[in-house]
Amino acid sequence: MGSKDAERARALVRDRIEVARAAMAACDEAIDAELAELATRGVAPTCSKGCAHCCRQEISVTRAEAEAIVGWIEAAWTPAARAALADRIRTWLAWYRTEGRERVAGGQPREAALYEHGPQCVALQDDACSIYPARPMMCRIHFVRSPPDACRQKADPRMVAAPVVVLPSIHRVTQPAILRIRAEIERQGADFMATVHLLPEWLAHLLKIEQQPWLSAPPPA
Repeated sequence: MGSKDAERARALVRDRIEVARAAMAACDEAIDAELAELATRGVAPTCSKGCAHCCRQEISVTRAEAEAIVGWIEAAWTPAARAALADRIRTWLAWYRTEGRERVAGGQPREAALYEHGPQCVALQDDACSIYPARPMMCRIHFVRSPPDACRQKADPRMVAAPVVVLPSIHRVTQPAILRIRAEIERQGADFMATVHLLPEWLAHLLKIEQQPWLSAPPPA
């Protein structure tokens, strides 16, 4: 790659990160306003710090979001913290490609296999999100009003037998912010869906742990 091409590639990354950060901020602002409106009608989410059941599932992110997350990590974390993250990413990918693949091939739903047997989200520490200020859009917009333990899997003895009730208006009010990221990716000439991979996969790629780890991902269930 020539110097001009390299600089153009870096400029595109900077543009994606800028748009992703602005979209995340707009998403949070829309959520805060919607939660305030819902509160006037007696509706409130039951999600709280320490409730991390939803963190034990596949978390998809776009490249732009992952680049913003990595930029935040590189600015805020110590080398030791980044090294520990790299170890968690390697452990997650190893499980996903071996035991995870075998369980899905044997008929267990992917969601149940990961929740019951797999490692937790690589960003989760002490049941709290270690990348919370830069967390993915998928995580930002997930709110439920049902009992927190209803989000556990059926095999979990602490699971509450109640339907999981999400707050759909949160998804509605955050769509414009989410679409900003898609618009920027497509403006740059990329296929939006082709930039979507699992969070540990993108982190592994961008942190130079492994190139394009999604090429070794288990096939869809």
